Amino acid sequence: MTEPAQVVNGDDLAETPRRIARFGIFEVDLRTSELRRSGVDIKIQDQPFRILEMLLNRAGEIVTREELREQLWPTEFVDFDHSLNTAIRKLREALGDSAENPRFVETLARRGYRFIAPVSWETTEVAAPKRPRLLVPIGIVVLLLAAAGAYFIWRRPPATVATPNPIDTVAVLPFTNEDAGSQYLSDGTTEILIDTLSRVPDLRVMARTTVFDYKGKKIDPREAGRALNVSGVIVGNLRRQGDQYEIHVELIDVNDGTQLWGDRFDATASTMSAVQNRISEELTSQLRQGVSRERRIALKRYSRDPQAYDDYLWGLYAWNKRDAPSALKYFNRAIERDPQFAAAYAGLSNTYGIMVGYGTISVADGTAKVLSNAGRALQLDPNNAEALVSIATTKFRNLWDFSGAEADYRRALALNPNYATGHQWYADLLRATGRWQDARRELEIAHQLDPRSGPINTMRCAELYYERRYREAVEIARQSHSPICVTHSLMAMGDFEAALPLLKFVHVPDADRDQIEAAYRKSGRRGFYLKSAELLARRQSETVETPVDIASLYAQAGETEKAFAWLEKAYQRRVSVLTNIGVDPAFDPLRSDPRFDDLLRRIGLPKVSPPS
Repeated sequence: MTEPAQVVNGDDLAETPRRIARFGIFEVDLRTSELRRSGVDIKIQDQPFRILEMLLNRAGEIVTREELREQLWPTEFVDFDHSLNTAIRKLREALGDSAENPRFVETLARRGYRFIAPVSWETTEVAAPKRPRLLVPIGIVVLLLAAAGAYFIWRRPPATVATPNPIDTVAVLPFTNEDAGSQYLSDGTTEILIDTLSRVPDLRVMARTTVFDYKGKKIDPREAGRALNVSGVIVGNLRRQGDQYEIHVELIDVNDGTQLWGDRFDATASTMSAVQNRISEELTSQLRQGVSRERRIALKRYSRDPQAYDDYLWGLYAWNKRDAPSALKYFNRAIERDPQFAAAYAGLSNTYGIMVGYGTISVADGTAKVLSNAGRALQLDPNNAEALVSIATTKFRNLWDFSGAEADYRRALALNPNYATGHQWYADLLRATGRWQDARRELEIAHQLDPRSGPINTMRCAELYYERRYREAVEIARQSHSPICVTHSLMAMGDFEAALPLLKFVHVPDADRDQIEAAYRKSGRRGFYLKSAELLARRQSETVETPVDIASLYAQAGETEKAFAWLEKAYQRRVSVLTNIGVDPAFDPLRSDPRFDDLLRRIGLPKVSPPS
């Protein structure tokens, strides 16, 4: 007979220490049995939550099926296998996890389960309940204090033992913002942080009236910190881009200028409040736990040089716009000012990566630059997820080391589950190897993290195109303004009349568009593809290398020999998008040819079919 569950009243719960586990973008409060994703509550039933609790408490270890049965179904007459499998499935659904490609819960056949993601813990002790005062003679108190002092001295560790250097006094300087229309948001974020941090035990926070004297003034944070006599300064910047906001926050040690913690947060007007709360929670967590020397070293990925950091931000802005020349200029400027700037090297690596992908730099030259800059970033910051993703993508696209690429993707996303581009590019690998469901999941995560990203929305359309769901692809492409994808989807549907006007949006020169339309009017679909292939072949040069695109046009025109000739050129040069041929509908006319199977084999790609 099982013991009855203990009823915990409000007073007992208030006295229970608060244990919070964090992994990726998830947070689990074991005291209140709550699961949150990016601060949003996730509904989860009791049995899946209890399994999660057991796995978290023994993260990295195997929790056997027998142990789960003893704890969750000790004497109940149930179909244990069915009940456990159902609970595990519901747990994975809550986490967005997959049995085939687990990021959190790994299945060990016939043995049990293991939690494989890194887990950090926070335990908040509660104050002991107040007791009636006891009258104790002063002499006894003095003797007890003396004894305690002697014991403390006797037990004190040697002076050589390193201890954390906690921040016990902070000033939140007014967040900077160049947009007059959203000043209230930056001021509000400053005030929310001041109010929240003021509630942290044993932390002194400078009042608003004092710190707002610095509003609009250019001053070194360390100088402000010294003037205010605090050990830490929090600085931030809010930038508006249409209806999107980027908030950058840093915690700086006044003593040596070290950035103890820093992060970037994206928000809209509707999510601003939730993002402000998230910033407050993360800073509160950092200040409560203190920052050890090891933690400082791990977080030293951004520059202490303000101009280098600003160049980096502009480089990042250009990279997100896929403006490669501007991105290279700003990232290189940042590195010139600070050669130890790990994130800037990662930015350079990513920029060269998209240039290789777009065919605007040779594969040989570009791949070498990707790997060298990513390697330098990892030397400076071994936990740099962006650099790992850049290496993984090069392994996938150009080196055809698919297993090595997947290992790097998974490690990177364990380090930074919020890296939307990492999820997007990992989805490319999964799709190319026929894992359609896993690819959809990763792409959906990327979209949730960055719903306004042009490249991610284009890839959402491409996913539907590759799955031969052309009408859905056209609809989502029109919603997200993805002209390249909508053009391909319309042509796949045979609607060339609708596709022709869109060519001006997909980098086809005016003169070429006129010739392509004339060829279509004369010879229909075949004329369209032949003229497009001919004109694109003429533009091949050292700065334009798109043999796979030419091959796809010839394949759709029925020119099989020319299509294979251009595919062979792409194979010899290891052109990035060659890894898409196994799923791209443009190559469907070639799939029955043995040469196509041979090419897939040489690349190392499996032969896959689109999902039903």
